[in-house]
Amino acid sequence: MLKRSITTMLAITMAIYPFLSIRGSTHSDRSVSELLSAEQIDNLMAPIALYPDPLLAQMLPASTFVDQIDKAARYLRSHNNQSVGVDDQDWAISVKSIAHYPDVVYKMNEKLDWTTAVGQAYVTQPADVFNSIQRLRKKAKEFGYLKTTPQQTVVVEKEAIKIVPAQPQYIYVPQYNPQVVYVEAPSSGPSTGEVIAATAIAFTSGLLIGAWLNNDCDWYGHTVYYHGWHGVGWVSHSATVVRWHNSYYVNPRYTAVHYNTAVVNRSVNFNNINVYTNVSRNINYNNVSRNRVNVNNVNVNNVGTANVTRNNVSNANLNRNINSNVVSNNAYRGKPTSSTMAAPQATAKQRPSGFSGSGSSAQVRSQSQRGSTSRASVAPAAVSRPTRAAGGRRRN
Repeated sequence: MLKRSITTMLAITMAIYPFLSIRGSTHSDRSVSELLSAEQIDNLMAPIALYPDPLLAQMLPASTFVDQIDKAARYLRSHNNQSVGVDDQDWAISVKSIAHYPDVVYKMNEKLDWTTAVGQAYVTQPADVFNSIQRLRKKAKEFGYLKTTPQQTVVVEKEAIKIVPAQPQYIYVPQYNPQVVYVEAPSSGPSTGEVIAATAIAFTSGLLIGAWLNNDCDWYGHTVYYHGWHGVGWVSHSATVVRWHNSYYVNPRYTAVHYNTAVVNRSVNFNNINVYTNVSRNINYNNVSRNRVNVNNVNVNNVGTANVTRNNVSNANLNRNINSNVVSNNAYRGKPTSSTMAAPQATAKQRPSGFSGSGSSAQVRSQSQRGSTSRASVAPAAVSRPTRAAGGRRRN
C-alpha cells in the first residue's frame, strides 16, 4: 500500500511539474550567462528612466507584447495618428494605454530590438530593472538634471525617487540625451554647468491624462500595480478631472497586471541597440548575444560622446500626440467636450529623445522594417505578475 501511494504521488508530481515551472519567469529560469548585468540594464533603461512613473508603468508590461506594439503603430499611422478606436482592439491593456500616446508607440516600434530586450529584462529580472531606473534617476538628480518643473514633480520618498505629473490634467514626456543627463555637466565658468543642466531636459506638449493610466510603479516591491484610480499623490489629484467611473480601464480583472512571458523566446539583435558610454563604460552584450542571436551580430555599435549634440533639435516627431480637440478623446475626462482643450505648450526648448538615438531617416525606416521580418512567430503567453494593494505587495 505504501509503495503504491509513493508511486502515485511521484506520478502526480511529474504531471504537474511543467505547469509549475512556467508559471513565472525568474532569475532561476535562465543560466547566469544569459542574465543581464547591472551595467547592461542601465544601458537599456537610460532612454526612459526619467519618464514619469504612470507612463513607465504602462511601457514596461507593454514592451513584452512586441507584435502588438507593431500592430498599434500601424493602426495609428493608418488613422492619421489619432487614438480613436484603440480601446476596441484586441491588444493587451498596457498596449491600448500607450496607444493613446502615438509618439511613444512609434518610438518603441522603431526600436523593436531595444523594446524586446526591455521586455525580456522586465520578465526575467524585474527587481534589477526597477533598481536600474532608481540608480539612473539618482545620478540625474545628483548632477542637477532631474528636478521639479511645471511639467513634472520629483518626489524623494525614503530610498525611491518618483517622477509624477505636476498637473492633474496633463502628462509630459521628457526629451533628453542619455549621454548627457547621467554625468556631471562640464563647466568652463561658475554658471556654465548649471545652465547646461537646466536646459538638458525638454518636454513635449502636454498629453491628456485619461483613465487608461490605470497603473503605477511600486518601487519597493519592484513591480507595476493597478491602482484603479484609488490612491494618493498624483492619482488622487488626477482623479478629480479624469472620468474614470464606469470606464473600460477600471475593472477588477486588471488587478493582476498582465505581461507576456513568450517575449523571452524572441531573437534580439543587440547590434541594433545603442550603447551609451557615459552611462556604462565598455558596455557590450556578448554574454547574451551568443545565446539569443547569431554570433555574427555580437558587435555593438558604440554611440560615442563625439556624437552628442545638445542642440540637434527636430520638431518633426514631437507633435504626433493626441489631438485634444477631438471630442471623443474627452470621453474619459471630466471636462466639457469643447474645441478649446489644447494642452499648454512646454516652455523649454525641445530636443530629440534619447529613444531615437542617431542615424538617418532611412536607418530609422530600416529598423522599423527589420522588426517586421526578424520577429519570431510566437503566440503571446500572457501571465499576471503578482501585484500589490495599497498596503503591500501580494504574492501568489
